[in-house]
Amino acid sequence: MRNGLLAIAVSGVLAGCVGATPDCADSETLDLIDQAIVQEVEKYATSTHRIGFSDVPDLYDISNIRVRAYDSSIDSYQCDARVTYVFADRAWSVDFEYRVDTDQSSGETLVEYQNKMLNPVAGFAIGF
Repeated sequence: MRNGLLAIAVSGVLAGCVGATPDCADSETLDLIDQAIVQEVEKYATSTHRIGFSDVPDLYDISNIRVRAYDSSIDSYQCDARVTYVFADRAWSVDFEYRVDTDQSSGETLVEYQNKMLNPVAGFAIGF
């Protein structure tokens, strides 16, 4: 991703056509981002024993989804969006970038996203 920011790759099986990368707002793409958020919330809920913290996956919204670029030669999307988390009557929004590709050998959708997408989760977990 831009500016040397760290990223994590998450993959899931692409339903439908192998080789056709879903776009930035496709349900397959958003499902993979949801999985990453839920996994991170579960990690912090377990480590902090915060009552109610595990409800965070039900209290966030992904909005302002945009295609920043599309590379047809490799069927890859560069995207950005905003995620807004709500916990204990507090909301925190953060803009983040992500990339969507398809692994041509397996047909899996790959979503690579900026770690900062998850920063509010850590902030809520430590009582930010």
